[in-house]
Amino acid sequence: MESRLAVLMFADIVGYTAMMESDQAATIEAVRKLHADLLEPLVNAHEGTILKRLGDGWIISFGSVASCVEGAMEIQSALQTASALKLRIGAHIGEVVSDGDDIYGSGLNIAQRIEAEAPPGGLMVSEDLFRQLSGPVASELKDAGIFRLKNIAQPVRLYQWRASRQRGNDPGGITSIAVGAIEYAPLDAETAALAGDLHDQLVIRMSRRVGVVILDAAAMPVEDATYDLRSRLRVAGGKGRLSLTLVLRSEGRPVWSESYDRETDDIFDFCDVVLERAEADLRIQTNAFDGDRLAHIPEEDLSISELRARAANAFYRLTYDDWSEGLRLMKRAKRMNPKDGVALAMRAEAEIMLSAARYEPLPDELRDTLETDLDTAVEQSPSSDYVFWARGYFRINCLQDAEGARADLQRSRDLNPAYAENHELDGHILMTEEDFAGAADRFGLLLQRQVHNPMIPYRRFLRAAALYCAGRYDMAASEARMAADTRPKERAMHLMHALALREAGDQGAAKTAFARAASLDPTPNVCSRCPVLPPSQDRFRNSLAAAIRSPQGRLEGIEL
Repeated sequence: MESRLAVLMFADIVGYTAMMESDQAATIEAVRKLHADLLEPLVNAHEGTILKRLGDGWIISFGSVASCVEGAMEIQSALQTASALKLRIGAHIGEVVSDGDDIYGSGLNIAQRIEAEAPPGGLMVSEDLFRQLSGPVASELKDAGIFRLKNIAQPVRLYQWRASRQRGNDPGGITSIAVGAIEYAPLDAETAALAGDLHDQLVIRMSRRVGVVILDAAAMPVEDATYDLRSRLRVAGGKGRLSLTLVLRSEGRPVWSESYDRETDDIFDFCDVVLERAEADLRIQTNAFDGDRLAHIPEEDLSISELRARAANAFYRLTYDDWSEGLRLMKRAKRMNPKDGVALAMRAEAEIMLSAARYEPLPDELRDTLETDLDTAVEQSPSSDYVFWARGYFRINCLQDAEGARADLQRSRDLNPAYAENHELDGHILMTEEDFAGAADRFGLLLQRQVHNPMIPYRRFLRAAALYCAGRYDMAASEARMAADTRPKERAMHLMHALALREAGDQGAAKTAFARAASLDPTPNVCSRCPVLPPSQDRFRNSLAAAIRSPQGRLEGIEL
């Protein structure tokens, strides 16, 4: 067995399986031509060696990091005009072992994982490799952020490059936030310690996210960042206020600001609640920006992580069509990498949401596919709070498996106690267990802690449903009214309001609300999709479904 350190490139043909299914002979000939006419000559020109052919890919070794990166760039640039095929290329410095018949080693595995994250027609390299580069070649690579690669214990930072045709629309690297020290008053040791703890926890919690670079500007000067996060802490009279402002550095313009107030009698409670709210709001803001940042890059040039960012941006727009668009993007991501855990989870979430918006169960075959996909997702992304949340959401929505959903909820909480969406999942589980008052409390907690989340109307709709099932009809009518006021064209919002008013005994107001609901189009909406309800609430579920199933002007099956 021979072991050595090598500069490794892993190149893979994009869409190879689909091309083989469409025209096997033409695909084989195109790959042969790519290998003979372009890949092998350019690898040789950069003093590289093709170690192994994999059918739809190649493992290549180079003598230096510069020759590897320059070779990859030249290969991808030539492919822009010389072939209809596209490659994804990943590169890493690592150990390779040869037994004379085959090659092995952790370096190969890491290079392959990195390749899966590369954009079609582009290059992705590890931080270990990037640190060995200098000069113009290094300046061509942009920070792509932190990635969690399968079977790699620690998250890794990757750097990305696109070919010239793509770079015209390249936003120039990933979103980054420089988190400055927290200003504080009064100027005493206790408040200083609290400000320091809040700063450190904010950096740690925000750094758990993929797709955004978090820089600690309190530890050292940060020369280049998309945003500055400025913070102030004020403590007085047993209360504390943490104020955050997100500033677009290129323009010096504040783009978002919020203050978080909490009593300081229990300082640990103050920190936990304030940081949970701040982290949730910052996640929303950066998701929205990341999608906008990628808006002008052609879809076919997006990496899987960029497809996820574009889909997340679509989800936050909250229309049925936007969620359908997000689903389409995640199906594309799955075709690119059938084992990308987060993309599989996002695809499953979108399928569930859209089905619930139509007040229809998932078809059995699709349900089985999603169950398999989500099991794959947790295997591939075992450190993702979102992935476990998504499987729990599927289990409670589609399988009525409260025990399994609660296990996933606990795992998500273990990974990130501040992940606010877990309050919603907890509420869904309590609904199926007929603890409607408990569910209303969980949904209410979300309303308190996520005032900027665009899903607030949906959370009000959920809370109205929980209160209705608990027999608190006046409170249900109030929540439903607030939800309908913010989504005035959603039929099910007004129908929920009407049903609650009827049970509360306000027949006049109920008739008015029913008339308003009947006047609207019966179109599916993600903010008023079917709540998770136990069998005892089938009549309530069927009444809400009338919003989708009845023609405009009528609400069939409902008696005043």
